[in-house]
Amino acid sequence: MIRKGRFAVWNGKEYPLLSQRRTYYLQSGNPEDKEIGFVEIGTRGYLFKEISTDELEDAYEVFPYAILSGYRFALESYEEENRIATFVTNNPFAQKKVAVSPYGNEFRIDIPMDQVEILEDRIPILGFES
Repeated sequence: MIRKGRFAVWNGKEYPLLSQRRTYYLQSGNPEDKEIGFVEIGTRGYLFKEISTDELEDAYEVFPYAILSGYRFALESYEEENRIATFVTNNPFAQKKVAVSPYGNEFRIDIPMDQVEILEDRIPILGFES
């Protein structure tokens, strides 16, 4: 599973963390979470729970990346159906060692997931120091 974005730990479990107008919500796709206060909003089957930052055990943002020929590439997107990941870098020297394509002011490459190791940086947010 590729993680990208903001996450929080609540009751020992990790959830995607969303915010709107300084209000925070945990997101779940597990129907059993209705028993612990999650409610369905919309028609996509996602459940949400409004939460205060005081209730969280941890909060962080995850940035996935890969190292290709010694250069760091950020994960731009991932197509689950064909298992292809798109990586980007703004390092112009990478094009000398990696078969990249121009992509605006950056360079991109599409790679099958079985040919790359995805690493991640985890940056604390909301005052947590994990």
